[in-house]
Amino acid sequence: MRNFIIVLFFLSFSMLMANPIALVFISEIYFEGDNWTIELYDYYESGISSLDNYCIMSSSDSTYFNNGIYFEPGEVILVTEEDLQSSLSINKGGDFVLIFGNNFDDLVQFGDYAYSNVNSPYEGQSLARIVLCSDMPPFGDIYFLLAKENQPTLGSDPFTLSTSGTFTGYVYDSLMNPVPNVDIDMTPDLGIDYAYIETDYTGYFSTSLPGMNYEFDIHLAALASLDTTITIEPDSIHFYEFIFENYVNSDNNEISLPASFYNLSNHPNPFNPSTTISFDLTAKSAKVEIYNSKGQKVYELLIPNGQSVSAGLKSSITWEADNFPSGVYLYKLVIDGKEVANNKMLLLK
Repeated sequence: MRNFIIVLFFLSFSMLMANPIALVFISEIYFEGDNWTIELYDYYESGISSLDNYCIMSSSDSTYFNNGIYFEPGEVILVTEEDLQSSLSINKGGDFVLIFGNNFDDLVQFGDYAYSNVNSPYEGQSLARIVLCSDMPPFGDIYFLLAKENQPTLGSDPFTLSTSGTFTGYVYDSLMNPVPNVDIDMTPDLGIDYAYIETDYTGYFSTSLPGMNYEFDIHLAALASLDTTITIEPDSIHFYEFIFENYVNSDNNEISLPASFYNLSNHPNPFNPSTTISFDLTAKSAKVEIYNSKGQKVYELLIPNGQSVSAGLKSSITWEADNFPSGVYLYKLVIDGKEVANNKMLLLK
């Protein structure tokens, strides 16, 4: 019933507002347990001087800001529940945050909430809003998306991202020959701010992307194509092998989904003293090898417990590093004796 009343309130408010202007000033959201902090910055320098009479809403609650919260030109401010006239619950697993008043409004969605393009943050991560510029008509149009941030910058550097993930791999035909000049399109389209993705003569591609969810369209003109959805985590390498199963040279047949792919990441990162290494398996046996900064192998994790596993298993394994010194470590995913992906992690004690 309460949700219904809130929805009616929002709809009524929207009808009363005469053509509200999209004001962009939610720049970062950070959760610590059930508590949240929201970073605000007047991106367009619209001249808002205070949050008096401004309302903030989530899917379950709505309230007003306390009077006397002022914006100085170019100032970044942080708000918490203490800055509100009553409590506001924001669901870390998925929600929206709407701030509106005086004919302005700003809205973001995240997690498993509708229209979200980013998963809910892990502990220690924030959701940072980034500025993107369209390379499609209208050219130069600016839009904003939330992405995961491994190094929260609350109070500084609004609308920027300091950590990103690597999306890399190969595209092969059904005979495992590399396929060059394959275009990889993605949704959301990041516009001119990120490089166009295309395989080289070895079928290889690599690019850095903000930590969010993407729908990838991998295609070679009208000859072969496949679609897949992939989550990119910041500070992680996501290695994939895409195979056009029914394509050799100029065959124009229906293409299957990727036959093999590997996904390697760990969380938390940095960590102390343990971290969980996650991966997708598409082979019968695998292990994770851990190396120190000198290139020396210091540990090996067999998956699972040294036994073979079925293809297609999504799994994870935990490294307990109590007896290891602080530093940067390289971990490698080895499948059927072949290194297929590697990544870095930081142990801080």
